[in-house]
Amino acid sequence: MNIVRVLAVGAAAAMVSAPVANAEDTAGLVDIGGGRSLFLDCQGTGSPTVFVIPGKGSYAEAWNAAVVPDDPVRSLPYDAIERATIEPSPTAAQPLVAKTTRICVYDRPNTRPDGADQSTPVAQPHTVQSDVDDVVRLIDAAGLTTPMVFVAHSYGGLVLDLLARQHPELVSGLVFTEPTSEFLWRLGRPDQNTAFNVDGQAGSPGEEAILAEDAFATLATAPPLPRVPAIVLSADKFADPAILKPDNYTQAQIHQANDMLAAALGTTNVIVPATGHNQMLYQPQAVADEIVTVVDEVRNGN
Repeated sequence: MNIVRVLAVGAAAAMVSAPVANAEDTAGLVDIGGGRSLFLDCQGTGSPTVFVIPGKGSYAEAWNAAVVPDDPVRSLPYDAIERATIEPSPTAAQPLVAKTTRICVYDRPNTRPDGADQSTPVAQPHTVQSDVDDVVRLIDAAGLTTPMVFVAHSYGGLVLDLLARQHPELVSGLVFTEPTSEFLWRLGRPDQNTAFNVDGQAGSPGEEAILAEDAFATLATAPPLPRVPAIVLSADKFADPAILKPDNYTQAQIHQANDMLAAALGTTNVIVPATGHNQMLYQPQAVADEIVTVVDEVRNGN
């Protein structure tokens, strides 16, 4: 998946899951009905629970790993996550947040390519509405306490945007990290939007594929966003200019779309230094700190 079109690359594909660290931690399949199960990894204790919605083609392991500290990719002026060495880490975003509260991350169908406890595959491409419905079913089936702080990365931003509009009773806080903003389609030229829509459906048979145009159209008719503690995070690094194409969205468009999303949420768009699209892999501490800030705001009744 081309990172410059704001959908997540499967950067965690070769990683090995870190072992469950505490007795309260759980990881495994949850039956959501209809003969389907979704993988869910929950760590830590406390309230509110944090629930992470990964990007397209990404999954829970990406929140338990990081680019190794001395990787030369970190010093590049552009985002080259596909060349980075990524390893499981106790200082990855999920275990860092788990020091403060309970945090759960799930695998959508057709994302993790191997290993045990894979989420039940479904037909691809699929709609954003089906992703929202799956999250609601998973929360109920796993018995997770609501309302909760939701975190979304990349395409997960569209899922979270729609979920928050349709199910505000589930939401106490919102964190969008390098999201696909609902406003990106409005800012894009016709050729850029067409390329983005085609790109979302591309990939090998069996891989996750989305219907981007349908997602933006669905959001355009959804109820308003709830006003809860929120933050939007954007990267300062963009793709290597050598791989950019004329129909790619620009970084300026992406930042503007994220500014507009932040305004709709009544918050700000923060540029996180030394991060590319997969911010949680580059700077897990910075992402975890922003999540915990929203958790604290919810706890304090802000």
